[in-house]
Amino acid sequence: MSKRQTFHDPEIRRAVNTANRSTLQYRSARIWKFFCWNLEFRVCRFVAITWLISTLLFSGLLTAQPFTIDLVEEEIRAGMIETIQNDFSGAQSRFQGLVDHYPQRACGYFYLGAAIQAEMLDAEKYDRLDEFLDLMSVVIEKGEKIVKENPSDHLARFMVGSAHLYRSFMDSKRGKMWGAFRNANKGVDKLEEIIKVDTTFYDAYLGVGSFKYWKSQKAKSLSWLPFISDERDLGINMVQMAIEHGRLVSLVARDQLAWILLAAGDLEGAAELAEENHRQFPESRFFLSTRVEVLYKARRFTELQPLYEQLLVSVRSLPDNNHYNEIRCLHRLAEIEHEAGRLSNALEYLNALLALELSGDVRDRSKKHLSAAEKLQQECLSELQEQEKMSHP
Repeated sequence: MSKRQTFHDPEIRRAVNTANRSTLQYRSARIWKFFCWNLEFRVCRFVAITWLISTLLFSGLLTAQPFTIDLVEEEIRAGMIETIQNDFSGAQSRFQGLVDHYPQRACGYFYLGAAIQAEMLDAEKYDRLDEFLDLMSVVIEKGEKIVKENPSDHLARFMVGSAHLYRSFMDSKRGKMWGAFRNANKGVDKLEEIIKVDTTFYDAYLGVGSFKYWKSQKAKSLSWLPFISDERDLGINMVQMAIEHGRLVSLVARDQLAWILLAAGDLEGAAELAEENHRQFPESRFFLSTRVEVLYKARRFTELQPLYEQLLVSVRSLPDNNHYNEIRCLHRLAEIEHEAGRLSNALEYLNALLALELSGDVRDRSKKHLSAAEKLQQECLSELQEQEKMSHP
């Protein structure tokens, strides 16, 4: 049988075609299997490399530029504004993100702790004090390590100094004056180290300037002694520079300067700063509290009353209102009504104040206002009785 005859035999052709198809399918399967394995390997390698690069970038190991304020300024400012606007959970979530992205840096831990401190001060409830103190310890530990490795890292040194100052403030709130003094000195020393090297690091001016003013204010009766200098004017000028040129502290510095000017007797200057902050952030209890205090000291009761009523509503809306700030608002509103001769209205505020159910801690910390409220209540009742006698002789 010839090859031509063999090829044209139907049975043989079918057998050959079947064999060819089987071979082709086998080879195609091998090729497809190799392609899929190769693709899977490349995808896995890509994912692994991407994960590694992301991890290294976030940890700062492959960052091309040194860690500076530029990398985190926008997030810090956004979180600070959230804090000012009483959005403490939003601020803490944002700052926790900084901790997660830059775990070896101090800034995320510091601003997270600062937001927790602000929430405690706002509610006058200190149940997270240990958490705050732990975070400040982490800031100091990490910041000191960075400064030791790189003495020119002013941001890390700034965080260490600021952590000591925040500790100092909380020590003073708890009556631990020796701890407050030691932490304040440590913090100011760190900030002054920055200013000696870089006079343009204006954020450091706030802490140093505030310390110089308040230290001199407390010791002004001793300023005649040769070793005690009066640095109040220098302190005010430094805080003013922080307002004008600071990158992170300008809003806080403006509020601090309002309190300083209030203590210095410049009621007009304090009122202007307090109003500016409150106008920019009308929902802020921090700035509203500063403004009402300034107006109260200036005896501008007509402007003051609606602002205290606004603050009272805001304080009462707190989910964990322990009544500490509510007591102050009610007492001040009663004083305003008494001053205006509206005795019945004053008594309404005082009765509401004295009817509050208080914890032992809040009652102890509110003794001054509670005692003053009881005294004012008796004065209002006596005056009402006198009015009643005069109207019915």
